Amino acid sequence: MASRQSKSSQDTAGAGTTPSAATPTRHVEIETKLEIPSARALPILTGRRTTTAVGLVGAADPLTFELDAVYFDTAELDLLRSRLTLRHRTGGEDAGWHLKLPALAGARTEIGLPLESVDVDPLTAHVPAALADLVLGAARGRALRPVARIRNVRTVRRLLDSAGTAMIEVADDQVTSTRLTIADSAAGVTAGRVAAFSASEPTRWRELEVEILAGDRDQLGAVVALLRQAGAKPASSASKLARALDAHRTPPAGKTKSAHTNSVGPVVTGVLSRLRDHLIGADRGLREGTEVALHDARAAARRVRSVLSVYSPVFEPGATRSLRTTLRDFGVVLGRARDLEVLQRRLVGQLVEEPTEYATAAAARMNAAFAAALPVALADVAELIRSQPYLDMLRELDAFIATPPFSRRATKSASTELPLHLSAAWRDLDGLVEQALGDPFGSPGLHDVRKSAKALRYAAEAASATLGDAAVVFAAAIEEIQEVLGEHQDAAAAAAWLAALALEPDTDGVSGFVFGRLHAFEQAVAHGTVDDFSDAWDRVEDGDILAGVFGR
Repeated sequence: MASRQSKSSQDTAGAGTTPSAATPTRHVEIETKLEIPSARALPILTGRRTTTAVGLVGAADPLTFELDAVYFDTAELDLLRSRLTLRHRTGGEDAGWHLKLPALAGARTEIGLPLESVDVDPLTAHVPAALADLVLGAARGRALRPVARIRNVRTVRRLLDSAGTAMIEVADDQVTSTRLTIADSAAGVTAGRVAAFSASEPTRWRELEVEILAGDRDQLGAVVALLRQAGAKPASSASKLARALDAHRTPPAGKTKSAHTNSVGPVVTGVLSRLRDHLIGADRGLREGTEVALHDARAAARRVRSVLSVYSPVFEPGATRSLRTTLRDFGVVLGRARDLEVLQRRLVGQLVEEPTEYATAAAARMNAAFAAALPVALADVAELIRSQPYLDMLRELDAFIATPPFSRRATKSASTELPLHLSAAWRDLDGLVEQALGDPFGSPGLHDVRKSAKALRYAAEAASATLGDAAVVFAAAIEEIQEVLGEHQDAAAAAAWLAALALEPDTDGVSGFVFGRLHAFEQAVAHGTVDDFSDAWDRVEDGDILAGVFGR
């Protein structure tokens, strides 16, 4: 067994990282991974009818590189379970730090940063702060450390079009991997101490990566087909790291041995596991500042809360309370920023109907108000997702899924239990609707109906894999109520915000006049949605929709 020495990272958000002045690069990979016996010769890929037909008419001289990559993850392999890989690699044409994100629509994004120095032993390297922050949520704030070393002799063949442009690359990899384990326990390693890494006996295999450069999927498919005919087969693991760690044989976190039964407990925790993965994906979007991140993260948290709420009898009494509370608090912080974004788009968009001389003044006053409030709300989000309570929430959710505190009802059939819980949530919603229709503008009235409807919709969607089309139709009907009441809520919030802004000392007379006009419009919208809600509720109460889910 080989052994190396490395300084350990602390189990905190910022430990084991180093700042970098470089701007991360982004590269989208569209590739197919294959395996092929070590001694098998590759077929000639040019001059073939199938490759010529798609415009591949030549090949560059082969290039050979020696690559050395050390992969970083938590001791629990949180990144790999989130389909992320983070490595420090030397050799080849793209040496550096690489963070590979989960594939979407057959394409995988790689975020890269240059190495601080090629002379640094990768086992002593610290993850750049920019990359460490991107994976902080996926890592649940745990320390990142080397988990595997993969050395690779790569022979690259690039296939060209008639102009000599490289269209497709075939990388023929002779791989040698070792798993790295830390000799000291995670709890025993402290700052300044030296952690001993032990390497497993090496494993070897041969792998092909066929990637689009300037080409297209037809060209990729033609090359892959020739390689398959020569004896290559789809790779057994999604990544070299997964194979090196035998991760394809390790059940993902949150999956239990009974996950494939039809008992309601494993069905619900399976749903929670998928929603947890969506939340982790949205977490990364928040850190990158993507346009839809606030919406996605807020929706993911709400879906988890809804499942925990509607299906709470599947678990021991009170077992879901703590998680639901922390998820609610998380949603509140996100909601302040998200609501401001929605409100700004809504109100600024309405100004197109106003005369230019009025709209210009009103837009300037509005945008000044949003410019003061929105950065504060976004800063609150940024602080929250880097806080220990938030990371603890993610760990608590993991633990809940991995070892669910089931009640006796968890062993009952999902096909009979899920409708019972949905029916109970429906009765609660029905009672709220009856009160709200009697006094639509009472407090809290329609707002409570909307929240209850959203929870019921999310719970019904979560049950659709078990209950089928009936749950899908029911959820769609509930969604109509949610959308109508969402418009009511947005209009009421806009009216209140306009009234408050009009009273502020920095609001001039022209702007105040426009705000009054918009306020009247928003009030009219809010009142109009009450009738829309009543009509939508009548449609939901249709006997066929309810009978499909509840059997009545």
